[in-house]
Amino acid sequence: MSQPEDLNNQPQQPDLGSELREFGHQIEQAVRTALESERTQQLQKDIMNGVKEIGSQVQSALKAIQEDDRLRELAERGQQALNQAQHSQAAQDFQEVLARGITQLNEQLSAFVTRLQSSTQTPPTTGETTRLDVEDEDKL
Repeated sequence: MSQPEDLNNQPQQPDLGSELREFGHQIEQAVRTALESERTQQLQKDIMNGVKEIGSQVQSALKAIQEDDRLRELAERGQQALNQAQHSQAAQDFQEVLARGITQLNEQLSAFVTRLQSSTQTPPTTGETTRLDVEDEDKL
């Protein structure tokens, strides 16, 4: 009979599941209370009105831009400069170098994935280390 007394004297450990449920319930109540408050509803109305006002101002600004000949001409010049830059040799060289770099990354990633897949199918072993910066060695 001394054992039940010992158990009664020990502080009870909280049940994690029930504590998590209670915590979730408290969060739900806090969120519901916040959403239902007058202040929250007023903030929602203010935000909606603000968004509508911003939309109206953006539409007015776009209309003004479309009607302004100077801005239209500036936009056309910008488009022409962009087209020229895209067709320049420097842009083509950049695209080519970028494509080669991405190709190398894809090849290395593919090899890495293949190694990962094969390591999950066979027992782990140590072997030769593959360097990812092979090009750096060629430059030395």
